[in-house]
Amino acid sequence: MHLYVWGKSRGLPRPYPLEWHLIDAAAGATTLWHMHLTLGARRQIATELGMNDADSARLVALLAGLHDVGKAIPCFQQQWPKPGTAGWLAHDEATHLALPTLLGLSDDGLLTADVAYRIGQLLGGHHGVYYSPRERDVEQPVRRVANLGEQEWHAIRSDVTSSVRSVLGNPRLPDAIPAPVAVVLSGVVIVADWLSSNEDFMHRQLEHAPEELEARYEYTVPAMGAEITQAGLNRPEFVERISTQGVWGFAPSVLQRSIIDELIPHVNGPGLLVITDSTGAGKTEAGLLAAHALGQATGRSGLYAGLPTMATANEMRTRLTQYSSATAVTPVPVTLAHSMAAFQPAYSADVTVSAWLRPLKRTLLAGISVGTIDQALVAALAARHNMLRLHGLMNKTLIVDEAHAYDPFMQALLARLLSWCGRLGVPVVLLSATLPQPVSRNLVRSYLSGAGSHLEEELNLPYPGWAFVTAHGNLIQPSTKTVATMATEEARTAKLCHHPHRRNGSARQEILRGFVEHISRKGGCLAVLCNTVAGAQHTYTALKAEAPNDVELILLHARFPLHERETITTNLTGRFGKYGVDNNTRPAKAIVVATQILEQSLDVDFDRIVSEIAPIAWLIQRLGRCQRHPLQQWHEQYQRPSWCPVPTVDVLDPVDESADPPVPPEWREIYSPFEMVATHRVLTERDPTLEVPTDVNPLVQQVHAATSGTSDSQLQQLWDEQFGQNRAQHQQAALVRVPEPDQVDDLARMTEPEVTEADVSTRLGVDTVRVIPQYTSSDGRQWLDAAHTRPWPTQRPNSNTINQLIEHSIPCPGSWADELELQPQSTWSRTPTLRDTRVLPAPTYGSLTVDPELGLVRHTKGHT
Repeated sequence: MHLYVWGKSRGLPRPYPLEWHLIDAAAGATTLWHMHLTLGARRQIATELGMNDADSARLVALLAGLHDVGKAIPCFQQQWPKPGTAGWLAHDEATHLALPTLLGLSDDGLLTADVAYRIGQLLGGHHGVYYSPRERDVEQPVRRVANLGEQEWHAIRSDVTSSVRSVLGNPRLPDAIPAPVAVVLSGVVIVADWLSSNEDFMHRQLEHAPEELEARYEYTVPAMGAEITQAGLNRPEFVERISTQGVWGFAPSVLQRSIIDELIPHVNGPGLLVITDSTGAGKTEAGLLAAHALGQATGRSGLYAGLPTMATANEMRTRLTQYSSATAVTPVPVTLAHSMAAFQPAYSADVTVSAWLRPLKRTLLAGISVGTIDQALVAALAARHNMLRLHGLMNKTLIVDEAHAYDPFMQALLARLLSWCGRLGVPVVLLSATLPQPVSRNLVRSYLSGAGSHLEEELNLPYPGWAFVTAHGNLIQPSTKTVATMATEEARTAKLCHHPHRRNGSARQEILRGFVEHISRKGGCLAVLCNTVAGAQHTYTALKAEAPNDVELILLHARFPLHERETITTNLTGRFGKYGVDNNTRPAKAIVVATQILEQSLDVDFDRIVSEIAPIAWLIQRLGRCQRHPLQQWHEQYQRPSWCPVPTVDVLDPVDESADPPVPPEWREIYSPFEMVATHRVLTERDPTLEVPTDVNPLVQQVHAATSGTSDSQLQQLWDEQFGQNRAQHQQAALVRVPEPDQVDDLARMTEPEVTEADVSTRLGVDTVRVIPQYTSSDGRQWLDAAHTRPWPTQRPNSNTINQLIEHSIPCPGSWADELELQPQSTWSRTPTLRDTRVLPAPTYGSLTVDPELGLVRHTKGHT
């Protein structure tokens, strides 16, 4: 043994020998294989390696046991020269360069160069980035790379490699390691390294673990089992069968019954399921029924649900926690994966989620995880640690909710992610109320491409209904009779009432005034949905001037301080949700003015909705918040107001085809002008009556599946502009996404240094920062709140202070902050959560005002 060659030292009473760390990591990988990886993931890996389960487990242990061999080099052992300076060689790159020849010294001499190089590259990526191959350096590392040290250092590395292999029983090496499997194995190695590098764990090991390597390995395997359990990494196990009654307490709908009767009996392997039905039809429950069956059939018992916004993810976590409680054999932590998860009160208070699982890079490793879709899409981004996300997803069934809600850039990344899911045998469930056929076909095609198959026939999704495409390219769909029954059972009459008006005239306010009079005289709860925050603020102010005192007015948008927005949201879901009548908190007369956050995020029910025009799919989404629940059936004493006989969205439409541009300029960055004008045409030409669900799909396809070839020159021009913009977004996605899984000949193509997670988390063109208002009293003291009760923190913040600061933060466009030259506070530079947060002098600074009623307001050209 070479116990003087150290591997760890930070936070320890003495240096920790490299060989001990490698044996610890090997034990961690062994235990992860048996306790963490799902059975389906293990089968997939073993099959691709051409090995049985036991040999695959030993190989994974060996990989983890060799990941830091590159620390046996002079510059690391002596910590000189300084990291990043000339003459320094990073230890992960040293592993990449040195390991192939070390493996080539195997006794059987049968290891091929391709496998040796792949293992070197795989392990060189254990810090999240792969190194490019340098064949000559890898073939003759000691001769060509001086920083690896002279021959004696090569001998030490050779001894260490031989020792690890001997302890593990000289694991057999495979004839080939396909790139997609190599990527996933990198993820396993990273987790094993993190577990074995925990300071508390190493302290215990220094005190109790034997020095001799074989005895140490035997001791550490069960010790690692305890670490994995404490971290919350145990493989999730669920009951064999579930039912809507057992999980949610109600009988299945026709859609859910169809999944139970016509899909689940035929599921025997991975595939992609698309469920399309109107809002409120029970798609989420149907998706979970299917995901459970797919997980059971494929051995991918974990679950990740990706949603379009943080608010929708927060709500979905509540539902998945209920689902887990009803179906898990033993408790399963449900992690929340988005940038503000740590500040979501219910999640922060959940003691079932360990501290180890809470960092954003680790959340997808939990048995069940829910978050924004970008956290899954990072797996398809050529960014650091994408292999960790792929490893997490390989253990799971992936659910993508609101699959229609993503722009072309995100759709391109989603398509590539689905290709990798197909290659890795990950089952996928897509849910949508308004999915255009071209989008669904492209996503199905991507999944099957990764799986190495294709559909013999073109996919035509029934609506309402579902389609399941197996990884072998077989199509399963509900019977025609079932689809007809779904349409009949869900049938209801609704209305899209069209109110065209001049853009700058008074007609818009007169329309709203009429609704205020209805509410004042006859009662009712109305939502007014605006396309921009500024529009919502202006509308709220105007309605406040019109509404009598007995009509309650509420404003909701994203530019409130976080704690205020949470309070408003909780208030809305409690009073306007399904239990508002039960707890006697539903207002008799109320108007809620909000942005799109209301349509996407909250389970709320309004008697009627007024909406600014949006593409038809979004109007139908908004209709789903109108008379969403059968409150009259649940409560005999409750009556909808007489002016709301059927679910109705009244569409305020300032689109003017004779103007240039035809759509208000401030909306062009939010919605496609082509889809807005096309929706304007549809609303102008059709009767307001809408038969749900029968009329939904034809309307969606008419607007959102439109192609070129129209005889209308204006629409053709707008379509051409949209096509060009979509193509540009696809091209930008192509620059940052990983290759197709079977096109990865070099692992270095998986991680490009210039690509970061921000390339997807900022969602192409959405430039948002968080500002924290800083109030100053007359005596010059600074405060975190307008009431001057919380002093402004000046020292480096602790966790409580960070929480307070984020609770008071407000998202705003980065261009606004740049225009006013807002800066972070210097004491935040070493706090990642606050590093890019800016200080905003309050209540007014330049063009920005933090208004206690309206939130963050921007004043331009003399008005808001």
